[in-house]
Amino acid sequence: MQFSGARWKKQKLAGDQRNMCYPHSLQFYLQPPSENISLIEFENLAIDRVKLLKVVENLGVSYVKGTELYQSKLEAEIRKVKFSFRENLEDEYEPRRRDHISHFILRLAYCQSEDLRRWFIQQEMDLLRFRFSILPKDKIQDFLKDSHLHFEAIKDEEKTLREKEIIASSPSLSGTKWELESVYKIPFADALDLFRGRKVYLEDGFAYVPLKDIVAIVLNEFRTKLSKALATALLYVKQPCNFQDIGHLHLSSTECQKWPPVPMTTQNITIYF
Repeated sequence: MQFSGARWKKQKLAGDQRNMCYPHSLQFYLQPPSENISLIEFENLAIDRVKLLKVVENLGVSYVKGTELYQSKLEAEIRKVKFSFRENLEDEYEPRRRDHISHFILRLAYCQSEDLRRWFIQQEMDLLRFRFSILPKDKIQDFLKDSHLHFEAIKDEEKTLREKEIIASSPSLSGTKWELESVYKIPFADALDLFRGRKVYLEDGFAYVPLKDIVAIVLNEFRTKLSKALATALLYVKQPCNFQDIGHLHLSSTECQKWPPVPMTTQNITIYF
């Protein structure tokens, strides 16, 4: 990504290209952005992202995560900062672009201490949990594939064959309609937390995980990948040659007082996350 203090033009993409860039309202942020942005937009995106993550933190303290009230309030706040949150909305390219770039910007700041990394990871996980919870069922398989998670929903025949065992091993299925519940067959190693809690059915090295429990595994994978990415970002930030010339970029928002200044030159620079 390039940051410039001069005038610049956004890259214009056709409709199909825009959809290919961001096929979903949520993502694992596996690929860094690769476009030019101004320092002004850089700062504005960073401020908006911090505001959103602070809201995520505060709502998590004030309300029970996943409840209707929590969901509605978080959705309203995401709308305010114009980030993506829901599938099937019109013209979602710009909100998804803002979400993508702002996440990578904050990596530069929140990689710099253990406390900052822990806070950043927790809020990003809660944000992903919210977005995943409102993802339409017919989009889940595509999202998992695009996130490099090789989890496949089993067919109805296989589901019926193991119905008793899966229901008996999965407390989350209590009170649900079995015929409407999707079940995923995943490698045992990816379901260790559920196995330790005796909350999953195992057979031949695979775990049969209901949709209600798959979110825990998705979040664990996200946490692992993001933790490694922050460690990589820290190594980069510590190299003096990557941040040259004068000054720091200071965020003026009161929401960002705890965010350490991000070294940034006033000239055109390129940063690879």
